[in-house]
Amino acid sequence: MTLRDRIGPAEAAPQLVDGTFVRDLIDLDAREVSLRVHHDREIFDIEMERIFAKSWLPLAHESEIPNPGDFVRRNAGQDSCLVVRREDGSIAVLLNACSHRGMTLCREEKGNSQTFKCPYHGWAFGKDGRFLGAPFEKQMYGDELRRAADDLHLVVAKTAMLGGMIFANWDQDAEDFETYLGDFAWYLRAALERTNRGFEVIGPPQRQIMRANWKLLAEQLADGYHARALHQSAGDMGTLGHDAHDPASWGMVGINVSTPGGHTMRCIDTRLAYSFAGIGDTASVAERLAAVPPPGANADMVKQFSNNLSDGQMRLLADTPPLVMGLFPGTDFFMLMSVGGSDDGSHGPVMVARAWTPRSPELFEMLTWTLVERDAPPDLREQTRLTTLRNFGISGFIEQDDAEAWQGIQKAVQGPVARRMTAKYQAKLGVTRPEGFEGGGDVYAGFSRDDAQWAWWKRYAQVMGA
Repeated sequence: MTLRDRIGPAEAAPQLVDGTFVRDLIDLDAREVSLRVHHDREIFDIEMERIFAKSWLPLAHESEIPNPGDFVRRNAGQDSCLVVRREDGSIAVLLNACSHRGMTLCREEKGNSQTFKCPYHGWAFGKDGRFLGAPFEKQMYGDELRRAADDLHLVVAKTAMLGGMIFANWDQDAEDFETYLGDFAWYLRAALERTNRGFEVIGPPQRQIMRANWKLLAEQLADGYHARALHQSAGDMGTLGHDAHDPASWGMVGINVSTPGGHTMRCIDTRLAYSFAGIGDTASVAERLAAVPPPGANADMVKQFSNNLSDGQMRLLADTPPLVMGLFPGTDFFMLMSVGGSDDGSHGPVMVARAWTPRSPELFEMLTWTLVERDAPPDLREQTRLTTLRNFGISGFIEQDDAEAWQGIQKAVQGPVARRMTAKYQAKLGVTRPEGFEGGGDVYAGFSRDDAQWAWWKRYAQVMGA
């Protein structure tokens, strides 16, 4: 029986070679997940077929490719692709494989090109993936290639954009991007589309390899419980936890959100986490935003928010701003505010977008972009860059903490005894929507528990046919 036979159609429950059904690895009643899901090669292959070949995945930011012909080479799931700016300014995402024999077309990380030429037989393709021609075409094929030209174009993915981030989906029958986002779009636009000119990236993304399963990052995004224990280094730096005994200052008290699509978000309560900034309950929304501007912006840019956001979205940013936002399966945006800042950049704002691509059951590649408003002044740009580098990416304090946890779990679950263990998500808060909170989805206000994390696993189980 082949892998595809065991996977079956989308609605079927996939079966592993030893007879185990994937559904038996996720106990929806007990809220437990077998740790086998983090190291089993068969499960990984099913994930690539059912999740990463059929999901909306982030590949680049539009500011990386500002001019016609600009491109970057990235990975969408297991497939290499080219993100290209067309002549009319639109974006194309092309499979980086020649339609002739499957040869890799481009090996450069980025550049500018009007065409992409296969190094094997010389077939050429345009910025939109159209087949343009081949060497000695008449001698080799006569008129056959001209007649079959429509079938020789490169594979082109569906594309969408939000906040300047470019998303792609290989599945031409997949739900459209807005349906995929659902209620989560309201939150994302509040965080990413708040000013007149929007964000841009500072330099290319950092790229690193984590020796862990990709799901260990994905499901952690809604987990506020780990911050006090794992991120002590951030507390020592002053980036998090200004009060060692106050969970609110560690972002552990606030609002979590989940949606049926598996998207999750953690919001902190500025009235608790930043009480030392002198923000009172009587201050207006504009005053609160000016006192603690969202990352990447300053008090002057806050004036533009009303041009782009609703009153409810502005209250979200003022009172319970998103700390981390996760899109199923493999995207997140981390936004860490700063009060005061410092000359050396050690205590400033952080605004990052991250995408991770599974390489094997025990490896994933992470891309980390640093974001800042296009109109940010030089001092804010530099402070954002320095603070982000100190906390995220290859040398980041927060990233090193998380990597230790992910890789520690990966090592521990390899043995025949440990792999029979389960991860447990029984800490329930329940839906507790605060009065006046306008965002959609399931809302959990209070101490961060397992509700939103478990919502991610429920979506994973659904997509995996479990």
